[in-house]
Amino acid sequence: MELTRETVTALIGAVLAVLLQIIVAPAIALFAAVPNFIVAFCLVRSVATPGHGGPVIPFVCGLIFDLVGGGPVGAMAFVLVLVTFLASRLYLALDNDTLFMPVAILLASTVLAEVLYGIAVVASGGGVSLGEAFLYRTLPCMLYDCVIGLLLYPIAIRVMVGKPLGQPGTPVLR
Repeated sequence: MELTRETVTALIGAVLAVLLQIIVAPAIALFAAVPNFIVAFCLVRSVATPGHGGPVIPFVCGLIFDLVGGGPVGAMAFVLVLVTFLASRLYLALDNDTLFMPVAILLASTVLAEVLYGIAVVASGGGVSLGEAFLYRTLPCMLYDCVIGLLLYPIAIRVMVGKPLGQPGTPVLR
């Protein structure tokens, strides 16, 4: 494994996301909505570095989330690997150098990740109906994760990749 800027920042970001999920997330929960820093980090990373993401960090972070949380073990790991793969491939296919595409893919991926995890929890016998899981857990957490992802994306672009944000046609001054 080669130690590049992307690898080092991904490892540091993963450790920070796990620590924030364990320490900060329960303290800033609103009713039943707990932010998921791990989902936000993995999706932001998959869009910020789409060709270099890989499944290892999403799998390990998802497994840690499953072991620390109360959900079915392996569900978040599977969801994160699947959704980060889809998000990175979609970004590679639709990249047009605007800020709209990564934000739209990030928001859609967050929705998909939370919905798939909600379905996994209900299917594994979580004791709630699909409507209750969607209304009281998936929807509020999805909104929370979207806000966190939108806040993390400009930071991730600057730190992980080092390319400035800009609109098409604007010259980049170096």
